Amino acid sequence: MSTAEHEPRASQSSTLGTAPALRPPPPLAKRLMLLFTVLTLAGLGVALSQRLGQASEEQAQFATAREEAAAAAGRAPEVEVVRPTTAAFAPLVVLQGTLEPVQAADLGFEVAGRVSRVDVALGEHVRAGQPLVSLDRASLGAQSAQSEAAIAVAQANVDMLRDRVTLLEGLVRSGASPERELTTARQQLAVAEAQLGQAMASRRQLATQSADHVLRAPFEGVVTRVPNGVGAVAGPGMTLVRVEDLSSLRLRTTVSQSELEALEVGATASIEGHEGVSGTIRSAVRSLDPQTRRAPVEVLVPNEGTHLVANALVRARVVVGTPRPALRLPATTRRPNGSILVIDAEGRVVARNVSAQSDVDGSWLVTDGLGTEDRVVLRPATAREGQIIVPVESQTAPADPPRAEL
Repeated sequence: MSTAEHEPRASQSSTLGTAPALRPPPPLAKRLMLLFTVLTLAGLGVALSQRLGQASEEQAQFATAREEAAAAAGRAPEVEVVRPTTAAFAPLVVLQGTLEPVQAADLGFEVAGRVSRVDVALGEHVRAGQPLVSLDRASLGAQSAQSEAAIAVAQANVDMLRDRVTLLEGLVRSGASPERELTTARQQLAVAEAQLGQAMASRRQLATQSADHVLRAPFEGVVTRVPNGVGAVAGPGMTLVRVEDLSSLRLRTTVSQSELEALEVGATASIEGHEGVSGTIRSAVRSLDPQTRRAPVEVLVPNEGTHLVANALVRARVVVGTPRPALRLPATTRRPNGSILVIDAEGRVVARNVSAQSDVDGSWLVTDGLGTEDRVVLRPATAREGQIIVPVESQTAPADPPRAEL
């Protein structure tokens, strides 16, 4: 029985072992995590693919640029060049300095006082002797009255002593008075006359002081400085008014020994920037300063109509030789050391020293070392010596203006 009882149980157990076991469904948090993981992997894949594509594009651009640079390395650079134009050159001496008034005066009083009147305005044209500024004369009035009183007293004393001398002269002749009294009276008269002369001298001195209380123009000119108004106290020697004669101006400067030898007194000097305005060399001192080795030169420039400005810095040109042919180049072609760069037959850049001088318009006039067929580098900074270039005729170089009359 025991065997029979155990058989059904064994059969039941085998049946249960072959049936699949049922699992409970996963929770919601696990599902969301799984979805997030899938999406993250997908995003990383897209970013990686975009990065790979960008890197491929940059590599292609770099390869293209490298190919272009390699192609350019074997090609000579293009450089702008110009050809010189014909011109006329006259040897010049350039004078630079300040145009000073032909005469100027800083005016002040010899005595102290308070400014009571200003009779001129800034920029006014005045004539010689015209009153400019006056000082207060209140103190002079009292001094004048005192001086007149002193003269009156001295004159009365003189008159009285003269009458006494005349009287004593008659008494002495008649023997009624001693000679000693007449001598004393004459001495007293001489002292009184001296006192009268002193009083009159004081009056003349006071008149001179009165004249000193008025500033007058020493010459005809223009007022370039005046007091701001009345009431200010002026001390002796204090500059209150400046008068300048602008009818003519003078240019004072210095020149080297070679320039001095080329200049002559009476030669014409043309003022740059003022067409038709010129002056005359009035003096050229043939003596060099021991320190600077330069000689002083003065040019007198008429200023009718006051077209020129006094105390302005100007340049004047003096023609010192016969004009001769030259070649003109733009100012940009000149290097700091005075040389230029030219292109030889093989297209190579070569430095060349030339003899040149600046013209009125700023261009350079070359008198030696350059030919009409030479090609000159317009801007030396764009090329270097020994370099092979492709010369390109400049289309932007400034046109050469006509030479100004000197």
